[in-house]
Amino acid sequence: MLKVIKTLFLILIIIGCENKVEEEKTTYEKYGNKYHIPWEKDLPSAFDKAKKEHKIVLVMAVSQGCRWCEKMKAETLSDKKVLNKLKKYILVMADRETPKERKELPPFKHVPVIFFMNDKKEELDSLRGYFDKEDFLAYLNEFENE
Repeated sequence: MLKVIKTLFLILIIIGCENKVEEEKTTYEKYGNKYHIPWEKDLPSAFDKAKKEHKIVLVMAVSQGCRWCEKMKAETLSDKKVLNKLKKYILVMADRETPKERKELPPFKHVPVIFFMNDKKEELDSLRGYFDKEDFLAYLNEFENE
C-alpha cells in the first residue's frame, strides 16, 4: 500500500512539473508561428527592439481556442500586402490568460485585440475584433497619416 501511495505521489509531482513548464513558455512558443509572421519572442524584447529601432509595437492579444485570433493571423496578418506594411512595426503576441503579459497591457476583455503602443508601453490606439485584410490596411493607412 505504501508503495502505491509513493508511486501516485511521484506521478502527481511529475504532472505538476510538466504543467509548470507549459506555463513558463512564452506566448510565441505556445502558439507558434505557422503563418510566418515576424513576431518577437516576448513583450520585453519587443519593447526593447522598439526603443532601439524607434518603432511602434503592435501587440496582438490572443487566447487558446480563439477562432477569430487564428482567422486574423491566417487571413489578415499573413497577407503579403499587410506583412509589407507591418515592417514599420514591432510585432508581438500576448496571451490573455497569462497574468504577467496581461498586466503589461491596457485593460481588455475580449480577443483578438491589437494594441499600438510606443516604446514606453503607452497605448496609442487599439483595434478590437477581427478585421479582413482590406479593412486592416485601410486602418493602418489612417493610423500612419494621423
